[in-house]
Amino acid sequence: MSSSKQRIQIVRNPVLATKKTPEQRYWRSFGNTQLVKEHNAITHITFNPASPHDIAVTSSTRIQVFSSKTRQVVKTFSRFKETAYSGEYRYDGKLLVAGDSSGLVQIFDAQNPRTLLVSIQASSYPTHVTKFHPSISTSLFTASDDKIGKIYDISQSQQPLLTLGGHEDYIRSGTFIKDQPNLIATGCYDGYIRVFDTRIDSAETPILKFNHDAPVEDILSINETSIVSGGSNYIKVWDLPSNKLTKKLSNFSKTVTTLSMSGDRSLLAGSLDGHVKIYDTSEVNWQVKFGWKFGSGVLSCGVSPDSKHFVAGLTSGLLSIRTKKVGKPQPKKGELKQEKSRAYAKMLRGSEYHGQYEHRIINDGANNAKKPQKYEKLLNSFQWSEAFDMAFQSGIAKDITLSILEELKKLGKIHIALSKREDRSLEPFLSWSIKHLDDIKCFDIVVDYLMIVIAEYGSLVEKSLLMEELFSGLKRKVDVEIEKSKEANKISGMLQLLTS
Repeated sequence: MSSSKQRIQIVRNPVLATKKTPEQRYWRSFGNTQLVKEHNAITHITFNPASPHDIAVTSSTRIQVFSSKTRQVVKTFSRFKETAYSGEYRYDGKLLVAGDSSGLVQIFDAQNPRTLLVSIQASSYPTHVTKFHPSISTSLFTASDDKIGKIYDISQSQQPLLTLGGHEDYIRSGTFIKDQPNLIATGCYDGYIRVFDTRIDSAETPILKFNHDAPVEDILSINETSIVSGGSNYIKVWDLPSNKLTKKLSNFSKTVTTLSMSGDRSLLAGSLDGHVKIYDTSEVNWQVKFGWKFGSGVLSCGVSPDSKHFVAGLTSGLLSIRTKKVGKPQPKKGELKQEKSRAYAKMLRGSEYHGQYEHRIINDGANNAKKPQKYEKLLNSFQWSEAFDMAFQSGIAKDITLSILEELKKLGKIHIALSKREDRSLEPFLSWSIKHLDDIKCFDIVVDYLMIVIAEYGSLVEKSLLMEELFSGLKRKVDVEIEKSKEANKISGMLQLLTS
């Protein structure tokens, strides 16, 4: 009985194993992506603080609420005559507030979009910031393009309780300082972050002022002593007690538009360059641990409080919802697995029966063997020229081409494969050689074949215009590689002088 022919081993280049950090593995688990196309840019995303943490998306003249379980629209707040901004929930998740481009601020019952509870004409200019107090249920903060921030009691909303002035341009962001609810920070297009204390008599003037050196798009309080500001293509971190800049992070090529926190140590920042990057705030230098790239600019992004969803809103109107993959829960120690139903057991009855012992096939490798490829059939049938020609057909991977060339060299059939050829039949090989001569993986084997081609068909260069053109291109490629080698030697000498 004849033995089967040995398969040709494909040339594989060594590849370094990728090292995935725990942070990368965590963020990559947000993989089940759902894309929703809206009519206009998505300007704001927020999550309901109450379980199950539904997603409120502000876009155009409406706010849509997506279920965190089904990721489908379950509510729509559409009682806006102008473009809506900054749809935010109250801390208990029962109310939702939003401003619009006419300056009107509306408060809705979060469970019933038709129920409009309070309307406040905060300004005649667009109101881009609306936020509830983190602990006082009736306190509301608004900021508009009239350069004024206001604090309202929603039970008596005719006049603001407090006016925050001193701004010289549009106010586009604001927040309550974490764990210090009497402090409010605003981000202004005049390039300054201002911190106000609502307890003092002169609360209309800021107690602290930080210069971001660019229009401030968003600010975020990460703890009771630090706030983060985003604007231009960088992020700045400010320390409140010392009134100083502690960090400046420049990891973007375009304007930073949104900031949000995930947990206690992950800062998410989105930019108009389409990137969302995650910083680890527990490290000294706040290194970038992970990032996503989107097809258009990012205007808003965030992670749900239960760390189940990552949501990003783009300038193109595309909403991306990524859901974390959750594995099947393993039974606890001492806990029995749930028994299968009888119907399931009946369906699988006899699946493990393989016949009587004398009829069993211990190893049948012939049935599992892969069919040989066409180039393997040509080599096994001693058709060296045909196998050589096939190596350079369109659609053949570079690894396959190298494997065929290496096999012909190992068998000592290079001269036979290249014999009795004309300029047309040599053109695919020479074109491929010119293209891959600068690849260190292909260099040695290409040189071996080129030396034989030059020795046997060098006389055709003067007779064939095609061969003359191909060899001219080959010479130019060799000259370029020689110049690269000279430059590399010069750089190597410089480095030796520096290190010696």
